[in-house]
Amino acid sequence: MKERIKGKLSALIKSRRLRLGAMALFTAAAIASATLLNCSIHTIKIFDGTKTYTVRSLDNNIALAIETADLTSEDYEVTETKTADKMTSVKISYGYPVYITCGDKTHEITFFGGTVKSALKEAGFTPDKYDFVEPKLDTVITETTYIDYTNVDYIKSTKTETIPHGTKKVYTTELKEGTKKVTREGKDGVKKITLVEKLVNGVSIETEESSKVITKPVSAKILVGKKATKTSTKGHISTLSSKKEIELDENGVPVNYKSKMKVRATAYTHTGNRCSTGVKPQPGYIAVNPKVIPYGTEMFIKTTDGKYIYGYAVAADTGGFIKRHPTGIDLFFDTESECRQFGVRTAEIYILN
Repeated sequence: MKERIKGKLSALIKSRRLRLGAMALFTAAAIASATLLNCSIHTIKIFDGTKTYTVRSLDNNIALAIETADLTSEDYEVTETKTADKMTSVKISYGYPVYITCGDKTHEITFFGGTVKSALKEAGFTPDKYDFVEPKLDTVITETTYIDYTNVDYIKSTKTETIPHGTKKVYTTELKEGTKKVTREGKDGVKKITLVEKLVNGVSIETEESSKVITKPVSAKILVGKKATKTSTKGHISTLSSKKEIELDENGVPVNYKSKMKVRATAYTHTGNRCSTGVKPQPGYIAVNPKVIPYGTEMFIKTTDGKYIYGYAVAADTGGFIKRHPTGIDLFFDTESECRQFGVRTAEIYILN
């Protein structure tokens, strides 16, 4: 009996020891697990400029943490992240709508901050110096903004065109009347045409054109036979007579001359003095700049308007007018009233010698 009681008592003691050991082992495991869990938990603090959101995560998943946080808006971007030990700081900024109007279209983007220029770039526009932008490109955007953008482009193109040559007819008595002789072949010229087209928002507004002569045309020269006519002094103002007959064509222009000038012509009359060359003044002796037209030069003079045919003239005098008009001429008339009537005109001078 005594032996049985001892056996039961021993079994009871052994059972308690087992339970105590199991409990100790479980407690130790729980403490170890809690300690390990506590060591692996990561704290993520999200700051949106106004409010801070705190999220605890086992794997430091920032994207998941932001998604878990109850943010003010779903339009955001991460601007900064910093991690130290088990703490990660995240800064975000919320986006806001920016409206860009170009022509008759308006583009909307979600913008997170920057300048007007960067907003345009994000929308696919690249402004240059010709474009118009309001607000200005360097304006900083911090809220919903409306941008007016006018895209101006200049498209340059070039082409060449032919300059047709002319034909110069020279009448001569050396050929039989009515016959012609080509003494110089004509040659067309070439000019470069530059076109600058202005486009506003892709629509052509205007085109500017400019040209530059690359090769000048060369006129053909044709001699035309003409029956010679003797100079008629009828209607001529000059009272001088040429030693050699002057042949004129149907337009009253000398057939043969050395050179031609177009000049400013005025009129003067008797002063009581002789001409600079010593001759007595009379219609036909004219005043010139001797550095341009030497004294003694023989010429035929008519006004371009056809109202005056001065006729045969000789450079014999000069005057103070050459200071202001060094290439001009002063035609002698017999009376002051004739001078006033003539006034100032453009004259053609045909140099004969």
